[in-house]
Amino acid sequence: MKFKNLIAASAALTGAVAGVSYLVFYEVMNRNAKLPQKLGSVMAPPSEDVVPADEDPRKLWLDEQEFETFTIKNPEGNTLHGYLLRPETPSGIYVFCSHGYRSSGKGQFALIVKYYHDQGYNVFLVDHRGAGESEGKYIGFGVHEHKDSLLWLNFMNETFGPDIQIILHGISLGCATVTMMSGCPELPDNVKFIIADCGFTTAQAEFEHNLKNLHVPKYPLLPVTDFANKLFSGFNFKEADPINYVKNAKVPMLFIHGTKDDFVPTFMVHQLYGACGSEYKDLLLVEGAAHAESYAVDSAAYEAKIQEFVDRFIDKPEEKPAE
Repeated sequence: MKFKNLIAASAALTGAVAGVSYLVFYEVMNRNAKLPQKLGSVMAPPSEDVVPADEDPRKLWLDEQEFETFTIKNPEGNTLHGYLLRPETPSGIYVFCSHGYRSSGKGQFALIVKYYHDQGYNVFLVDHRGAGESEGKYIGFGVHEHKDSLLWLNFMNETFGPDIQIILHGISLGCATVTMMSGCPELPDNVKFIIADCGFTTAQAEFEHNLKNLHVPKYPLLPVTDFANKLFSGFNFKEADPINYVKNAKVPMLFIHGTKDDFVPTFMVHQLYGACGSEYKDLLLVEGAAHAESYAVDSAAYEAKIQEFVDRFIDKPEEKPAE
């Protein structure tokens, strides 16, 4: 009888762990989950001195702009949406913007689009699979997104010409996406440099950090959730490892992080920077900025550092001699 009770208790415990783990998987990876928005305000609260995006004149300006819309399909059959804002004067410089977790292209880059537009660059915003207007059920923590983004870069070269110059700019999960792209042999040669803002080192480390902040033990929850993720999303958390990709980076890298970021902790940017194999790299720490707030907190410093990279790595068009 005791043996049967033990078996029954073990089965009940296993079922409970499996059920909780699937719930965690659903809430973290499924685009339709509601809990992350509630947790986000607790785990990554905005700084009190940052103007809400909807009240910022740069966001109000963005809302008035007309974008060209493009679509591609990935190998899984998802239709993905991209949006192009052209400058007033034709330009061969394109900024490819990769957004963060549960955001969208226009949402994540609402403030900085105007800066790029004023500099005379084309701004190409994408909605990753499982976000915005794009199809897809699950979020890929950079694993799926970096592959889709390489498809977008090929599309851009085919559509706008192979002589364009591309800047990659990623924020949060979008940063993980572009840092993973940095180490891919398929990265096109016309990618001139990468801006990597507040990205994690590995998905595993990111989950462990935030479980610790929530006072939730990682065992057995995280391994079983990883199993569910592999079953439904098709990848293990270990595959989302930007720090290993960035070791093989061949393009210049600008890392940016807020000093008050505890959602993707600031120490991770130092690890990414140290691991980066690029011949040229730089790091900007924005004092007092929480997660994904660096541009809002200190736009001037952010823009100045981007301009340094533009001056170094973007080829300027030759001026025609006066007739």
